[in-house]
Amino acid sequence: MANGSESIQCYNKGCGKKFSEAENSDEACRFHPGPPYFHDAYKIWNCCKKKSTDFGTWLDLPGCTTGRHDNTKPEDIMKIVSTQEIRPEKPEDVIMWNGLNKPTEERGTTKPMSALEIQITEGAEAALARMAEQKEQHENVLDDVPIGTLCTNFGCQQPYEGTGVKKTNCTHHPGAPIFHEGMKYWSCCKSKTSDFEVFMSQKGCKVGEHAFSKVEKVKDVREDWFNSSGTIHLNLYCKGTIPTASKFESNGLTLNVHVSYGNGTKESTLSYDLFGEIVVAESHAKISERKVELVLKQAQPFSWPKLRYEKPAAAELPEEGSD
Repeated sequence: MANGSESIQCYNKGCGKKFSEAENSDEACRFHPGPPYFHDAYKIWNCCKKKSTDFGTWLDLPGCTTGRHDNTKPEDIMKIVSTQEIRPEKPEDVIMWNGLNKPTEERGTTKPMSALEIQITEGAEAALARMAEQKEQHENVLDDVPIGTLCTNFGCQQPYEGTGVKKTNCTHHPGAPIFHEGMKYWSCCKSKTSDFEVFMSQKGCKVGEHAFSKVEKVKDVREDWFNSSGTIHLNLYCKGTIPTASKFESNGLTLNVHVSYGNGTKESTLSYDLFGEIVVAESHAKISERKVELVLKQAQPFSWPKLRYEKPAAAELPEEGSD
């Protein structure tokens, strides 16, 4: 054991000074009591939110709390980060380090695809109601509509077979779909159910004309994503998304999306091989007036450096005869 005058190394985070027990006091050390937090290339002290993109600069940031020096040597911080040995109880305290986190290795899953729960905001409900009113007030334009295009009236799905089919009776829901407190129903007939498939199969309550319009198939949509407390948030900027014509499903590692938007004039089919695994039963798609937000619960609460998994390139074999 060191005597009172011997110089000792302090290992409090953010200090790094040497001290003697004789001079140690409750105000001798200035350090960071909180855990480190790594997110989106930033290194952050959770106690005071001081941050930097440079690791050395971040380590040199002055502490935010005063107290006694401590010579208890912790594990090397880089070792902790790279092996992910620390798992704090609070999700917000999980150490995250972009570039060092490894993707889920077991990619050959045989789990079946399951549909994500769909939630819809009040703004999107109002937009769908306006769209339903516009369909009632305007005659459909059928110029240049491809054969096979589906009727956009809610609850129909009749394919377009030529101009003569316009007069065919169309059984549909003139109102808008409503999603509220776990229940799904049509504003026009209000037969409520909690089951999405039962809701989708409900027969229309009005007979009228089909609504056909040319649908543009869009290969890519504008998107962004971020990590937050064990959840991945993926935003797809698809204004005027129709929930009854869209589908979101996953088996935990693969996410498939088919979204109908632009009030039925555009559609996109997207597939994501996810960097890590998600819990499908605890994930959902939230449709608002201007975007779709996919809220994906992570199976493992570590930061993803990227959204998509990329298979590592095979190691190149040495040329014959080389050392």
